[in-house]
Amino acid sequence: MTPSGLRERKKEATREALRHAAITLSRERGPQAVTVEDICAQAGVSPRTFFNYFESKDEAILAIDVSAPVVLRLILDRPAEEDPLAAVRNVFAQRYAEIATSATFRERTLLIREHPELVPRLTHTNRAFEEAMVEGIAIRTGLSPDDVYVRTTAAAAFAASRAALTCWQPDSGPSLVTLLHQAMDVVERGLTPPRPE
Repeated sequence: MTPSGLRERKKEATREALRHAAITLSRERGPQAVTVEDICAQAGVSPRTFFNYFESKDEAILAIDVSAPVVLRLILDRPAEEDPLAAVRNVFAQRYAEIATSATFRERTLLIREHPELVPRLTHTNRAFEEAMVEGIAIRTGLSPDDVYVRTTAAAAFAASRAALTCWQPDSGPSLVTLLHQAMDVVERGLTPPRPE
């Protein structure tokens, strides 16, 4: 293993330890009762180290565990023949397949359901993620990031993703990836409701 590869793995392990501590403590005590110092003590790192990874406690608890630059790269790396919505769908499906089995992600999902007051903060925390989607769609289409098509497509894909997460039951029912595809199908049908069987 190269030294740079080892460093990256150690950084990712530290980031995951901080996220896990922030989420599990928040479920145990309630988000308002947990401090950055508590999280650091649980993860065995200093507050200075914490702020090398996260800007705030909210980010540690709520941020989707993939950075905006990675999201942008994944969207741009999709095959050129995919339309923008399909490219974003496939990026979401790939990420959800990877993270849905993570205990930390499952705990995060349950925490947000137990504390709905976190939802507005979740929207704020994930703004960079949504903007990366906007940039990726803009580059793939050659349109401005402020173009109505670009903004609408990104917003619709993000809404479908949120719907899948809302409907997902970590311990039963359809998988998160299945629900994502169902939600994206609704968007692609132009929000036409399914016909009764």
